[in-house]
Amino acid sequence: MNLKYIGLVFLGLWLTAQGLEGIFEFYFPHEDKILPSINLIAGLILSGYCIKCKHGDIGLFLLGCWATLNSGLFLFHYSFQYSNTIIHVLGVAAGVMLILKK
Repeated sequence: MNLKYIGLVFLGLWLTAQGLEGIFEFYFPHEDKILPSINLIAGLILSGYCIKCKHGDIGLFLLGCWATLNSGLFLFHYSFQYSNTIIHVLGVAAGVMLILKK
């Protein structure tokens, strides 16, 4: 099975859970650890896939970096100067690059 596919499945699970949680106010035990962990796994897999393949999918790489940084900072209760700005810029850059990808 392809690493890219596995990473996207984890990202899809995270997005689905986030959406259901927001729409239906559906909460479950330990969600504050489980959901960021799923996103962290997705980010690590996607970033690792892009580095391993060296095929230049910069949008996917930035998405992986965004997921890893965003979840990692939340899970480990860590922040640094401009961490929120960096996360937002990574998210915008990833989105633009994924949209522009042909």
